Amino acid sequence: MKSGIILYKFFLTVFISLIVQVVFANGENKLLNTNINLDFSTMHIWRGSATSNVPTFKPSFEITRNNSTTGIWFAQSIDGEYTEIDLYYTYNHKNFSFTIYDYYCPTSIETSNEITNYDRNTTKHTIELNLSFSGTTQFPFEVLVATMVYGDDINPETNKNYYSTYLEFGYSTQVDKSSLDLFVGLNTFESYYGEKFGIINAGVTASRNIKIRKSFQLPVRASIVTNPSTNSMFINFGFNF
Repeated sequence: MKSGIILYKFFLTVFISLIVQVVFANGENKLLNTNINLDFSTMHIWRGSATSNVPTFKPSFEITRNNSTTGIWFAQSIDGEYTEIDLYYTYNHKNFSFTIYDYYCPTSIETSNEITNYDRNTTKHTIELNLSFSGTTQFPFEVLVATMVYGDDINPETNKNYYSTYLEFGYSTQVDKSSLDLFVGLNTFESYYGEKFGIINAGVTASRNIKIRKSFQLPVRASIVTNPSTNSMFINFGFNF
């Protein structure tokens, strides 16, 4: 519990400090950028599982300075059954990125006041460490390794952490005016994702900018996602601005 609270305070400290930098930065500071994004999708799918089967709004806010990015990501389904608030910190070095995530998934928006609960047996937080490789011209493949290290990742039989580890390979290409992103995600052992090693997330996302008017284009996307371990398939549409 103590380690979770320390991490949470770390996230808040970094996030607040970067906001202060935004407030006091002058116009000549080229190293600091902010980004506000609103994403909408017909459902929300995460690593081969549907966390929301109805349309979901997902706003986010990021502050980037030099090689570091701190952000907050929020999701809310229109039926109120799915709520998520995530904090993250990313450090980039060349083609590699290291990220610490604090995923917070309360049962509903009404119970989101439990955000400060980091007790290992009752918390709805999950702390995860990610290492990703974005690929190169010679090796145009992306690789992600993500391991849960604390929180809502407990084996009910042993009352110990699974340390669930997700491995994903991705490949992006351009077809005409559309981008195609192909991906395959694996569960490496018995864990949060499933009982055994196997593919849990495979599919393709096509995205394209649709011209709405002369000065505005809307990025739209469509995804087909399969999860062979549960014999599931999802079709998802969305856009962001």
